[in-house]
This record gives sequence, C-alpha cells and structure tokens, in this order.
Amino acid sequence: MTQVSAATGLEPSSQAERIFESRFSPRLVADDTYRETADVILFMHIPKTAGMSVGKALQAAFDIFHPVSWENTNQSFRNKTRKALYRRSDEANPCRQVLMGHFGWSDVMYWRNQELPLKCATIIRDPLDRFVSNYRYNTSDKHPQHKTFAARYPTLESYAKALPLDYQLSLMTGAFYSFDHALEKLNRSYSFIGVTEELGASLDHFRRSHGLSELTEHRENTGRAPKAAEEIPDAVRNIVGEKSRNDTRLHQLLRRYYA
Repeated sequence: MTQVSAATGLEPSSQAERIFESRFSPRLVADDTYRETADVILFMHIPKTAGMSVGKALQAAFDIFHPVSWENTNQSFRNKTRKALYRRSDEANPCRQVLMGHFGWSDVMYWRNQELPLKCATIIRDPLDRFVSNYRYNTSDKHPQHKTFAARYPTLESYAKALPLDYQLSLMTGAFYSFDHALEKLNRSYSFIGVTEELGASLDHFRRSHGLSELTEHRENTGRAPKAAEEIPDAVRNIVGEKSRNDTRLHQLLRRYYA
C-alpha cells in the first residue's frame, strides 16, 4: 500500500525522506518534542537567510545567547561552545543556551565527535534568491570590503562561477554522496530546519517543537525577493541551478511542509 505524506500530500520518495518528514514537518512534530531544560543549540547562520531577524528572536527566547564572531569563526565557535558546555554542567542552575554564527559542518563535528548532547538548527532559502541577495550585499556599502569584492567579482556571472556546489547543504552536512545520504545526516544531527520564505511559520514551529515560551518574528530585511527577476541573466540562473541541485530539492521539500 502506498503511503501518502500527511504533510505534503505527496508520496515520500525514500525511507530517509519519510524519517526527515517525521522529524521536521510542523504538522507531524508534536509540541515540546525537542524540549530540554538545559540544552545547547547550535544555530547555523547561512548567509542571507534572515539571520538578523532570527538572531533577535533567539536572543529573546533563550536564557543565554552566544554570538559567534564572523572575523575568526572557528576559534570563536570553539570558545563559545566550551563556555556553553561549562555553563550546562551547572546542574543546580539549568538554563537554555543557543549559539549562532557562520560556522559550518566541520566546526559542528569537532564537538559531535566527542558525543556531546548538542542539537543543530538552521534556516535555508531558495538558492537563487540567496545567491543574488548575497552578491548584492557584498557589493553594497554595508559590507566593509565591498570594493575588494566588487573588483574580484564584477558581475553576477563571475560570482556564480565561483559558487560552491550545493552551498547550503554542504555547510549543513559536509560531504555527501546522494540526496538521501544528506537527509540521513540531517536526521541525525538537526532538530529544526526552517525556510526564509516562511519565516513566521518556521519560527512558530521552532518555538512549539522546542518548548520555547516565545519566538517573535522581526521583519528586518527578511525574505526580500531580488530586484526585478528579469534583471538576473539566464546564464546566472543556469549556473546557480546546475550547482544547487540538492539545495533546491531540500528547499522545495521543506517549503511544502510549511505551505
């Protein structure tokens, strides 16, 4: 008998996808499923996925918020995580902590290899929108090195050619050999994955599933579509699409859960 997903109305394509859906779909995850009185959550901030808005929400929702410096991410991540773990060892005064920053899978594995009780979380975005938004930010006056960046990548196409394969999934899971393998790694390590385009629903799911008292959406430069879609050259669309096959598949899967 074919099993149809209650969350999407579609048949999950594999066992890994069925497990993924039961672990991450707002319609299937019960309230307080991932709640702990003294947890440490590693919130991976993928660039241009509403990080400023999410960061403000997390600061208000958790007892302690540890920002990871972008200037020396690896060292800052390890120092802040050590501090969070030491604080967690104070069993007489339990608290809920979250780290947030531009760290990646290799940073996470430094701690997971030591079998520590750390949960991962993140938010992803449509690959093309994220890419264009990132380029426009890096070439704007808001970025301290925008002149150097613009000189190195004078056009969207030149930047697209330097885009790593499956940029978002690679940050989240490191290397993988199939989409199912990537899902399996996510299933083992993450307790929440949201989408920028459904930020309010994503934060509400995070709040309920992790038993947080409040998690308010802050509408600050969140989920804005690129200026005039027709301004994006077809060559750029094709390059980003070819390099983001699994990112796109994951984003579409999660977007259906929140629809």
